[in-house]
Amino acid sequence: MKTVSHLEKIARLQALRQRLDPLQDFALWFWAGMTAGTQAVNAALHQANVTLDDDVFPAQPGVYLVGQADGSLKPCLHPLGDVLHVGRPKVEGPVPPDVAEMMEEMETIEHYRDPCLREGLAPTADIVRICVTALTHCLALLDSRMQKASHGH
Repeated sequence: MKTVSHLEKIARLQALRQRLDPLQDFALWFWAGMTAGTQAVNAALHQANVTLDDDVFPAQPGVYLVGQADGSLKPCLHPLGDVLHVGRPKVEGPVPPDVAEMMEEMETIEHYRDPCLREGLAPTADIVRICVTALTHCLALLDSRMQKASHGH
């Protein structure tokens, strides 16, 4: 996806999260946050010229849905654009320290994905706090990176 599309999606996901109760609506709240953070990592990777900033959409590692002249999407092999999750696929090449920090924050969040969403671990206020802190820091790092870019730094 294009960087601007990632930023728009983050805003929509954050607005959705504000309408949800983190404990009562944990699964939806968590997925929206994890997706927003992944969008942030992708935007930062594009802005740092580590991955391609283009109008293709990841389906699985290495396979992207590419728009066709008739408006349809066709699966095609394509160089790395967006990651599906941090580490999937692995980003080759140097990653700037702030983006690496964003990826670490996402790993903190994703640590709770399977236990809470698939294995029956009940979400707690502490898990919510950890996830909020990690996502807030991830998004702040993206915001800082985007502001520096807009000011020519």
